[in-house]
Amino acid sequence: MSHRRRLKFTKSTCPICGSKEVARDDHKGDMLCTNCGHIIVREETRAVGKFQIAEALKREGKLKFEHMKEITGASDASLYSVVQNMENMGLIQQIGGLYSLSKKGQRWYRQRLGQEWGY
Repeated sequence: MSHRRRLKFTKSTCPICGSKEVARDDHKGDMLCTNCGHIIVREETRAVGKFQIAEALKREGKLKFEHMKEITGASDASLYSVVQNMENMGLIQQIGGLYSLSKKGQRWYRQRLGQEWGY
């Protein structure tokens, strides 16, 4: 499965070549010049998956989105899309702005944990 890069053009100017063809890579969080290839801004974020989010919720209990972002080190966009996906699957629930694992999510997490441990 290949990951296609999604670029959104911004109103910034490249400091190297002066081009206005500057885009943000939503997948990595970088801003780069599509003319010369210079990376203008690199945000140190990492991709996050359902298992990492479930692990954080199991360990910490109920979490706000901002605290979840802090614990996982993920960018807003990547974390939000995974959280939305987990909500749609019924793995997590949000009550009063706090996310927690649902019963289905707890079962799913235990199954995944068993796979990680090899049984």
